[in-house]
Amino acid sequence: MKVYTVGVIGCGRIASLLEQETHRGNPNTHGGCYDYYHRTRIVAAADMSDQRRQAFGVRWGVSGLYKDWQEMLDVEDLDIVSVCTYPIPHRDMVVAAAQSGVKAIFCEKAMAVNLSQADEMIDICQKNNVKLSINHGRRWDWQYRKAKELIDQEYIGVLQSMTLHFSAGLANNGTHYFDMLRFFAGDVQWAVGCLVGKGSLDPQGSGYFHFQNDVQCIVNGAYGGGAQNLFELIGSKGRIVVTNTRPPQFKVYVGNKEELFPNVPEGWEINTFGSGRCVIPLSVEEIVNGLDLNQDSISTGHDGRAALEMVLSFHESERLGNGRVDFPVENRDIRVLVRNEDFISSVVPE
Repeated sequence: MKVYTVGVIGCGRIASLLEQETHRGNPNTHGGCYDYYHRTRIVAAADMSDQRRQAFGVRWGVSGLYKDWQEMLDVEDLDIVSVCTYPIPHRDMVVAAAQSGVKAIFCEKAMAVNLSQADEMIDICQKNNVKLSINHGRRWDWQYRKAKELIDQEYIGVLQSMTLHFSAGLANNGTHYFDMLRFFAGDVQWAVGCLVGKGSLDPQGSGYFHFQNDVQCIVNGAYGGGAQNLFELIGSKGRIVVTNTRPPQFKVYVGNKEELFPNVPEGWEINTFGSGRCVIPLSVEEIVNGLDLNQDSISTGHDGRAALEMVLSFHESERLGNGRVDFPVENRDIRVLVRNEDFISSVVPE
């Protein structure tokens, strides 16, 4: 079977360095998962930092190392490109990769800094027949897939409302959780948001989403470090509670009956060792299968854009005096940076 060649842009934490955090289980990075999977081979990587670039090459046996990611795209014959930087340069990197002849792009979240950029990324990938996948990892996690299955089966009756608690910036990590809300309930109709820490590049926030199917959702993303993230999904007959605390919890309540799902089901073991629950191995396998069968990812560019739109709707609501923001969000240029522009000013011009 074909082995797909891979190039990685950005050699930092999610690309490679998180492998040092053994509590996550291994592999738990783009580099580790491509190295682990028998149908992918990393042939090139790019990073401005000499130290990170060389360490990546040593760790994964990669000789094609570049300071300039554009040079890597120009020189190497790549099937898959992983974009593992912060969001500011994502548009330029994805557009260039799509135009270089790659078959698939696996882009880190948040997808872009604004909706205009996300639209451009989607359009260029469609025009060049490139599979674009966004790393909203919970779409590959058994807990959230099982919750989605139970909702679709109306195991808890008709989904009526949701609550989400998390403690993180809206764009860097909140994008994961907002993506899950849409995964469970479909597209959003309107939103109201309130930002906390407005001086931050990626503030926290709370608010409300009203979905097109009339599902209501209260979001508390302002405080609460005791619950890294907690979803409560309320149906007409019962409810589901999902958290990623340690150990993670997955409980289903129907009537007076409580069901626990404490262990990873057979067939969903996703690390080679350790107790972690990284799902990147599953996403890499799906990307390869998608190329074999010409199928889209469960986490497409359109899904990534929708999660970004939810994040930006809170920012737009704040700008409007915490008013209602209807979807689609009209302001396609409102943006969130996650990291200061100076952090990677030599990567992409403003």
